[in-house]
This record gives sequence, C-alpha cells and structure tokens, in this order.
Amino acid sequence: MDRSVRQPGTGLNEWKELIAVGAAGTVGLSTYASLELGEILYGGPDQAVPVNPISLALNLVTGDVAWTGAATGGAVTLLVGAGAVAAGCRKCAVVAGRLRTRKETVDERAKYMARGKELRGLSRKAVAATAARLNVQLADDDEPGVLIGRSVVGNKPLYGSYEDLHLDIWGPRSGKTTSRVIPAVMDAPGAVVVTSNKRDVVDATEGPRSTRNRNTHVFDPQGVVGKEPTWFWDPVAWVLGEEGGAGAQERAAELAGHFAAGGEASSKDAFFDPEGEDLLAGLFLAAALAKKPITAAFEWVTRSHDDEPVHILTQHGFSMVAAALSDQYTAPEKQRSGVFSTAKKMAACLKYERIRPWVTPPAKGERPRTSFDVAQFVTSRDTLYPLSKEGTGSAGPLITALCAAVADAAEKEGVRHGGRLPVPLTMILDEAANIVKWAQLPKQYSHFGSRGMVVMTILQSWAQGERCWGHDGMRALWSAANVKVLGAGLDDAGFLRDRAEIIGDHYERTVSSSRSNGGRSYSISRTTEKTLTPSDLAALPKGRIVVSVSGHRPTLAVAVPWMDRAYASQVDKAIRARGFGETPLHLVPPTEEGE
Repeated sequence: MDRSVRQPGTGLNEWKELIAVGAAGTVGLSTYASLELGEILYGGPDQAVPVNPISLALNLVTGDVAWTGAATGGAVTLLVGAGAVAAGCRKCAVVAGRLRTRKETVDERAKYMARGKELRGLSRKAVAATAARLNVQLADDDEPGVLIGRSVVGNKPLYGSYEDLHLDIWGPRSGKTTSRVIPAVMDAPGAVVVTSNKRDVVDATEGPRSTRNRNTHVFDPQGVVGKEPTWFWDPVAWVLGEEGGAGAQERAAELAGHFAAGGEASSKDAFFDPEGEDLLAGLFLAAALAKKPITAAFEWVTRSHDDEPVHILTQHGFSMVAAALSDQYTAPEKQRSGVFSTAKKMAACLKYERIRPWVTPPAKGERPRTSFDVAQFVTSRDTLYPLSKEGTGSAGPLITALCAAVADAAEKEGVRHGGRLPVPLTMILDEAANIVKWAQLPKQYSHFGSRGMVVMTILQSWAQGERCWGHDGMRALWSAANVKVLGAGLDDAGFLRDRAEIIGDHYERTVSSSRSNGGRSYSISRTTEKTLTPSDLAALPKGRIVVSVSGHRPTLAVAVPWMDRAYASQVDKAIRARGFGETPLHLVPPTEEGE
C-alpha cells in the first residue's frame, strides 16, 4: 500500500494563539525594518534598534529609540515595496490559477499511484536499453519504444518496449485514435498493420507514411474510404503457401476458423457449427490445390451435391480430408442441408461482388491488379490498412485472415533471424472485437511479443471482449498483455471494480485537537481509502489514462495526442488535404511538477 498521507487543514480557532504571536512578530519586524531602512536611505540617527519586538516596543515608549522622519520614510518605502511584491505575487497567482484549471480533479490521486523511481523501467533510457539487448535495428530517428503517455506526477514520458504487447480499453469518442492509434502508426519503425472501420486513420497517416521508400496498402473491400482495387490478396494462395503445399491443411483450417468466428450466423450450434467449419476448411484446401479463387469455395458450398472438391483432394493426396468431406456430401439430407447452410452463412461475405476483386486475381478482361505478398511486406517499412464495417456483408473474416497471414509471415521471417524480427512489426487491431474476430488471438498473444511483433488490441469495453473471445478468452488476453491502458468513457461496473482493487488503497491521516483543564491535546487517526473508486474510473476525463505495466503499480498518465508530437504538421497537412477542414484542438497536458 502507498503510505503517502493527506494532512487536512485545521480550524483557525485552534491556532489563534499562534496567529496572535505571528501578527505581533510581523508588526515588530516591520517597525525594526522601517527604522533601519530610514537610517540607511534617509540619514536617520544611528540608534541601537533591538530586533526583539517586545524590547523594541519598550524602547519606543521610553524614548531610548526615537521614531523620526527618516523612520517614516523607511516605513513608506517598505510599504511601497511590499505593495509591488504583492502585485507581482498576484500576477503569479493568476498565472498559477490558470495553470491549475488545466489540471483535472483526478490528478490529485496520482501521488498515491506509481511515480518517480517506480517508473524508471518505463523511461526512454530503459526501453532503449531493452532495444539494444534485443538487437532491434532502428534508424537514427526511430523511437526506442512505444510512447504510452506522460506521468501526471513529474510529467515523465512512459514507454513500452518492443517486446511488450498492449491491450487498450477506451470508451467511444474518448481520444484513442488521436492519442494511441495515429501515434502508433507514425512512430512504428518497421511495417505497420492498422485495422479500422472508419477512414480517419487512413486520412491522417497514409500521406506521411508514404515517404522514404515506404508504400501504403489500403485493403478496402467495403468501400470505407472508396479506394479502387488496384491490388488483391488471395487467401487460398496463402493456404497453398510457398513450400509446395506443406502446412496447407493447417492453414486451410485456420482460414475456415476466421470465417466461423466472423460470419453472419447470429447463434452457434454445437453440431452444425464445427461441421460447417470443417466443411469450409476442406473446400478452401481444394480451391488452393486446384489453383481456383476463394470464391470457388462459396460456389461449392451452395451446391451440396457437387462433390468436385472431394476428387480434387483425392488427386492431390489428401485422402483423409477427402474422406471426411465425402462423408458430409453423403450424409442424410437434413444433416447435409444443415451443415452446408451453416458453412454458407460463415462464408457469406464471399458472395458480394464488391468484395471479390480484393481477394481474387483479375479475370480475363479485367483491369490488372498486383498481388499482395505478405512475406515481402513484413520485411518492409510499408503500412497496411485492412478496413471493414460491422453488420451484413462485413468483410471481417477476410480482415482477420489477412492480419493472421501477416503475423504468420512475420513469425517465419523472425525464425530466419534467430527467432525475432530485426525490425519490429507493429499491429494495431482497432475495433478488434467488431471486425477482427481472431479466435486464437488470446492464445497467440504472448507468443507475438517474443517474435518481434508489437501488437496493440483496442476495445471499447471489457464486455465487448467477452462477447468476442468468451470469459476465459478475454481473461487470457488481458493476462498476456504487458501494457494495459484504460481511457475515458468506460461504464462497466464489474470491470471497473476489479481495476479499482488492483489500483489499490492509500492512507489518509486526520489531525484533531481538544482542550481540557490540562491544556490542549492532539490526536492523529489514519484511515484507508480507495485511491480510485469505480466511479472515479468511470468519470476519467478525456486526456487521462490509467496505465498498468507488468512489474509496476498502476499510474495515472496524460495521453499524448498526435497534435503534441513532432510530426503534428505532417498529420495536420494530410487531414487538411483530404478536405475535412480544421483538425481538432490538442489536449492540454498537466503542468510539470516535482515528484
């Protein structure tokens, strides 16, 4: 427990004796100063003026010390000087008052949380040492880590290292894009993947990231920003891989899992969902082996009597997969219909014509489109923007599959370099529970950090994560994250109670006094108070974040938006170039104060 204590002010009546003594001393000191100043400035008589206010008063009464015109001049000078000092102090007070209004009420609680030396492990120097230990290859102007924010106490920058994994929970319209997403994209030393269901991140960063031999790739199958498909990513080509089909069966099952987690089915069935997912895996594998586009799998799933995929699998030596698929084709009508209907719902996004050009090679007569190579991407400094919307027709399964394919390529590239990517890959999974329903993410999260992948998953609530990954999955994801950030706008009472418990308590001390015949006595009582209550966390203002990093007590920090960073002018110019007018005002940081 933080044993910092608060000493409340005591009543004026309890200190009236001290006030009286202080007033007498002030008068005596002023008189002494007037006499001495008069002698120095105005040529008053050379007198032995006692400093003791009582002796001085007696000497003035007896005439041993004379009050002269020079003394009056000294008093006037002293009064004028005191007035000037008071005026200056008043100006200082006004300025200080203005600065204080920039602080938030919750900032008072920061002194009971991690601060000062406790945060040395999050300093720029500390993460630079970690980067050197990991042999991270950084350019001269690259950040040594991921800037999370600045501490409220001391205004110190707080960094995560390039082996840390982040999990953020921010309420809607609470500043996560300006303070976390855009800065993470702009500061990334290597390749970046950033998902979104809006255009704001693309508008702000696509231009600035398209410099110094860096390219940007906007995957926009639902027209979030209105990009035309000049390139495509073929999921079944990824299934086949570059090793002549080795691992293709596992990748087909993984791809089917993304469709099962992110398809249009509103409920799950204990029998039909696993069977439908298994059916899709077989169809994806068959499409890959036959060099067909992924849309062929959707065509097959609409024809439950067309067993062409079984023959393809048999011809390519996947006899066990072919047997399992054949069993589904020859099942009783009601069962077969249920399985195929379930798989059809899972793969529903493949039927939309707007999506097709983004995931299939150009057909004869179509405008040429280049193929996106995930293996080449992870070795670059390029930026990939997978975009999708929620609801009917969502390309979420394809967004998830693309992100997973990039992660898979990054892992393989890391193996070639001794286990880690030499230049970290940054993956920012914004709107993760809505458009990136990556079922295996909680299990793989900690693994990513050891491979040189900095993953930042951003949610709007704890409940949203539970809906996506289940209770145990969300807890596993939370436990795997090294850096946990809570922003404004949260109202999940149960989750906030848990966080309040983790933040902990502090001592508060109250001094009271009483008078009796024996004189005055004082007593001190100490109580334990919650540092931040659930209601405090729910009322967290924009611009304040609670940061929890492994091995450290939670701390209160100030989010640092892109407007307060070195590249502010670049981002501002990019946003204005898109025709959206003024950029938002920057958040005001707290005044720098001592620890």
